[in-house]
Amino acid sequence: MKKRVSIIFVLFLVCSSYLTAQEKAPIRIACVGNSITYGVGASNTSENSYVSILTRMLGNGYEVGNFGLSGATLCRGTHKPYDQTEQFRMAQEFRPDIVTIKLGTNDSQPKVWNSENFARNMDIDLNYLCDVFESLDSKPKIYLCLPIPIVPSERWAHQADVLEGEIIPIIKKVAEKRGYQLIDLHTPLVGCDDCYPANDKLHPGDIGHRRIADAMYEALKEQIESNCRK
Repeated sequence: MKKRVSIIFVLFLVCSSYLTAQEKAPIRIACVGNSITYGVGASNTSENSYVSILTRMLGNGYEVGNFGLSGATLCRGTHKPYDQTEQFRMAQEFRPDIVTIKLGTNDSQPKVWNSENFARNMDIDLNYLCDVFESLDSKPKIYLCLPIPIVPSERWAHQADVLEGEIIPIIKKVAEKRGYQLIDLHTPLVGCDDCYPANDKLHPGDIGHRRIADAMYEALKEQIESNCRK
């Protein structure tokens, strides 16, 4: 009887130690994207970017990695394809539990989208990124983000009509086929003049980054609450 009690007690200690270790392990969220993810447009990228705000909203128990790179495209073979960047490699080495992919804005540029090859292969290239992240040992849950609106301006060549009429539908189609949840970052910024700096209608300002962070948090809340119940 004493031997049985001892064995049960040892098992209890082992399980308790394992659960404690599991509780201490942070949930890793990899934010993949372009300059907007990096924080361009915010008054302070380390404090007011949507990734920084999201990190504070999540609080303890989460480690958020910012893997945004200015100018990065979703399409491969362009002037700056995300799959050829150091950020892409680091995002994989981060061993994320959750990945958010926010790319597509820079693909609307004429030098990318007006090339038939890039436009035709965008769904293939997005699926490639998803396949790479899905193959990680950490088996992350992947979310695809709808890019924020582009406000036409003389400063940037990015095409708002291409983003809304062609790129966003492709992202939605890939998400549906793969069974991924979409994070709609587009709608919260539609018609919001205050979301963009006066001299930059491509990158959001502090108000815009806050709206993006709020939308990200709301979309991730179900996953967050699920983790809390474990």
